Amino acid sequence: MDLKFHIDENNIAFTYVNDVKGTLNRCDVDVLIRHMSDLKEDSKYVETGSYLGCSGIIAGLTMKGNPIIYCHDLWVQDMNELATEGSPPPKTDDYFYQFYKNVSTNKLRRNVIPIRGDSAYTLGIHEDESIDLAFIDGDHSYEGVIKDLEAIYDKMKPGAVILCHDCQPGNEVERGIASFVKSKNIDDVSGYHHSSIVSIVKK
Repeated sequence: MDLKFHIDENNIAFTYVNDVKGTLNRCDVDVLIRHMSDLKEDSKYVETGSYLGCSGIIAGLTMKGNPIIYCHDLWVQDMNELATEGSPPPKTDDYFYQFYKNVSTNKLRRNVIPIRGDSAYTLGIHEDESIDLAFIDGDHSYEGVIKDLEAIYDKMKPGAVILCHDCQPGNEVERGIASFVKSKNIDDVSGYHHSSIVSIVKK
């Protein structure tokens, strides 16, 4: 797995895994790889906000055995349809096709399952207590974060970890996470040094 890291002129961090672009910094990638490496063989990983496939490909190349990886994203035909307050990723032409090309190039077609639609709805396809690790990186609005967490929480195995990306002091993601964990009386919540990822452990 070839990893490259870049910060652009707007101070936005990007990671390239085998030249597949994602909006992660080096510390975000370290957190993901640490959790993915700790999973047992043939585990189930689910993410929202898959964009071009960077985090899903990291999962496929890191997890042991024959993992199953569900990537949920809107993949709208025109990215201008995405709400600006939800912090959409940089515009890319035909980004669903590019996502699948990236998955295919990395020989992960048998592991990665793309699920197209609103994740607050499509996460419902998963059985309760069936997911080993989740990465929430979709709609970054307050309401979007809560909807995704509400939709996925019961789907996690007891003790499994939900990783939430782009949590910054005072932003919509932090507010959404804070409201959700308070409503569920969850106290096992952690941050990571130089990463915007926050982990929530299922009771």
